[in-house]
Amino acid sequence: MTTDSCPPLSLLAHLRHELRTPINAIIGYSEMLLEELETEDTAALSAELQVIRENGVQLLALVNTLLNSSQSENDQLNLSLSVLSQITLQLEIPAQTVINCSGQLLKQADSEFVCDLNKIYTAAENFLKILAELPNFSQPQLLINQTYPLSLSQSKPASNSDSNSVISLTNQSEGKILVVDDNPTNRDLLSRQIKAQGYQVGTAANGQQVLELIQTGEYDLILLDIIMPEMDGYQVLKSLRDSQWRYIPVIMISALDQIDSVVKCIEMGAEDYLAKPFNPVLLKARISACLEKKRLRDQQARYLEQLAQANQEITNLNQRLQAENIRLSAELDITRRLQQMILPKEQELSQLDELDIAGFMEPAEEVGGDYYDVLHHDGKVKIAIGDVTGHGLESGVLSIMVQTAVRTLMENNETDPIKFLETLNRTIYKNVQRMNSDKNLTFCLIDYQAGQLNLSGQHEEIIVVRAGGEIERIDTVDLGFPLGLEETIADFIVSAQIKLNADDVVILYTDGVTEAENTLGVQYGLERLCNVVKQNWYKSANTIKQLVIEDLRLYIGGQKVYDDITLVVLKQK
Repeated sequence: MTTDSCPPLSLLAHLRHELRTPINAIIGYSEMLLEELETEDTAALSAELQVIRENGVQLLALVNTLLNSSQSENDQLNLSLSVLSQITLQLEIPAQTVINCSGQLLKQADSEFVCDLNKIYTAAENFLKILAELPNFSQPQLLINQTYPLSLSQSKPASNSDSNSVISLTNQSEGKILVVDDNPTNRDLLSRQIKAQGYQVGTAANGQQVLELIQTGEYDLILLDIIMPEMDGYQVLKSLRDSQWRYIPVIMISALDQIDSVVKCIEMGAEDYLAKPFNPVLLKARISACLEKKRLRDQQARYLEQLAQANQEITNLNQRLQAENIRLSAELDITRRLQQMILPKEQELSQLDELDIAGFMEPAEEVGGDYYDVLHHDGKVKIAIGDVTGHGLESGVLSIMVQTAVRTLMENNETDPIKFLETLNRTIYKNVQRMNSDKNLTFCLIDYQAGQLNLSGQHEEIIVVRAGGEIERIDTVDLGFPLGLEETIADFIVSAQIKLNADDVVILYTDGVTEAENTLGVQYGLERLCNVVKQNWYKSANTIKQLVIEDLRLYIGGQKVYDDITLVVLKQK
């Protein structure tokens, strides 16, 4: 079977593809460089490249493990925000290691290696950019309704003229920091130190400029001096904490003898402090820690926003589901009532001179496809029992179709069991195809006349209890074939005969009886059914039926009934 277009990739498959593309570049280029260096005296370069390769391999293993395809695609699309955060954190570490190593090599390597090192560095950067978009995968409904954007790994490559240019590590936008100090020298010194660590920097000479610049929303961190004219650091900090920008971290900068004042500022909401003159290592550590807090806080805010959107979606879906459940419940209730309406009535059964017959059918909550009927026509009795696969509306409707088709064939005086079942099968098969359904059913047809039963069709075992209590079990598996699976089944249909004597009992049932479970999950079973009938064979068909159903209910207890329960008792008078 072919189609005009391929089905869309699942979201996780798409994500795995996007992440593996930069990983492939990291591993591939590092291995090629290692091979080229085997004949050269470049031990330090080889060691760094080996680290890059190992981290690339680690990334691939993590992606394959964390985003594996063994999950159901409906369950893959519903990943929690906490799980996404854990995945991101695990993947960021080796990717950042690749960036650090390749960046260091770019500063030291000969020109002949720059091009490939640059590609490794860019690939690792793109990997992190894709990770930054990972939270969007927790909103599959939003992504499904949009066209996938051009993946970062498919960005336009650098032209040949740019292939030998080294990436400037001092201009990477890992975070934008606002340096606030009224002293130009202090501003310049601190700005240059921060730029050297790879951050973007903005500057402000006084508190008023801070409040104006912060409105742009571009800054991730503020380094704020305390002693300034007009509006000092205390006032600026208070204004920030009373505004919509209160979550931007602030590091106070001060001379050593102003630590008490800085502690006061921290109590007012500052994240940390730095003492002048600045230690570059300490500066980097404090900035990194604050930016990480800001990143996590921003991430939390995004997650909360996404969660609110998801909750609204869930609320809407629940409302739709509730309406759909009401509709389905109404449909199932109608189907259940129709099933009951077409069952043989006690008055019809009491008119049979030679047989004492009692029947019982109780649909499950979801409505199965059990069917039985007893038809009396021109002195002949035809008894049918069947069980449609599955539950729900389709199964119930199919059982009604079977009843109508059986009645039609009997009214048309079709007596040959092979022709009867073959015609019934074709009717059901074509209707199933029209419904585009995979339903089918087991079905047994029993013709009775003058103490003789003629059986045909495949269903559950038939239990015969002779007068006195002797049990006979007739397996019907070789008497036919499930209806609705194949267009023709004539070659599979075989007949078997049973001679009934006075007081002999015949039990017909569906698997809803034998497979009913108690609270421990143990099935009722065929042996228990046989024992109940064996102990009560001498009683009327209706009494035997009631005793079996009572025993079944006692066995089930409070356990939910998952399938229709159908039982037919025949007794030779």
